[in-house]
Amino acid sequence: MLLVFITLAATFTPIFAKLTVAEISPLSFGFFRFGTAAILFYITLRIRKLDLKFERKDYPRLFLLALLCIPLNQFFFLTGIKMSFASHSGIIYSLNPVYAYIVAVLFKYEKFYVSKLFSILLTVVGIFFIFWESFSGTTVNNTVVNGDILLLFAVLTFSMYLTLGKTTIEKYGALKTSTFVFLVGSVLYIPLFIYDLPNLSFEKVTYMGVIGYIYLSVVVAYLAYFVWYYALKHIAVSKLTTLSNISPLLTVLFSIIFLSEQISLFFVIGSLITLIGVFIMHRVSIDIS
Repeated sequence: MLLVFITLAATFTPIFAKLTVAEISPLSFGFFRFGTAAILFYITLRIRKLDLKFERKDYPRLFLLALLCIPLNQFFFLTGIKMSFASHSGIIYSLNPVYAYIVAVLFKYEKFYVSKLFSILLTVVGIFFIFWESFSGTTVNNTVVNGDILLLFAVLTFSMYLTLGKTTIEKYGALKTSTFVFLVGSVLYIPLFIYDLPNLSFEKVTYMGVIGYIYLSVVVAYLAYFVWYYALKHIAVSKLTTLSNISPLLTVLFSIIFLSEQISLFFVIGSLITLIGVFIMHRVSIDIS
């Protein structure tokens, strides 16, 4: 059941995001989403009788993590998916382990392995195919390719958050670190929210927008967090990584069913190449560890 929950949470995140930002301005929705999750985290922290005290030297990194995770990532993700497709988001977000590895190598947290270079090159070729139809002017307009670029930056900021936050989480615990990041990140998000206030309206909100808000705020940003860390302790990493490769495919499938998205030959080829590259990256990482 844990594996099913994690898989479905990742699968439907781009789909509900696409539906919700069609009814609520992306920048405002990002503030409501993580503001709600931050409150839930803080309540949980108090129930667990934990505090938010950290060593002074760690505060700069914590503020950087908050900036990466909330304002930057949500700006790129929600704005990008409004301009692009949920299916594109599913495939592009599968690049997260590749980005995380590159960031870790650049910051000298991990060693560079030539065996992983092939995987990285495959993902680059795959993304090239996904972008090619937009650049060639075949079927997709510039708005979509701009959205895809924003989604690439969304993955980059999230990967940086995961990589740079690893040592902090190991030191203080995931709940304490994440609560601080969500609270401070929501505060840092306020300028974007104020800027977007003229675009904020609830006139077009339907039951799907409400469901999307609850799903992305409570199920994904809050509950999935606990399930993921619990799963890491009780389920083999190989099973989790295998399922992480299934989620993008399910996202594409359900995007076709529920959003009536059109899938081109370029996208299919690019998606397969990208997912093969990500899968190889997972397998090499498991073999090395």
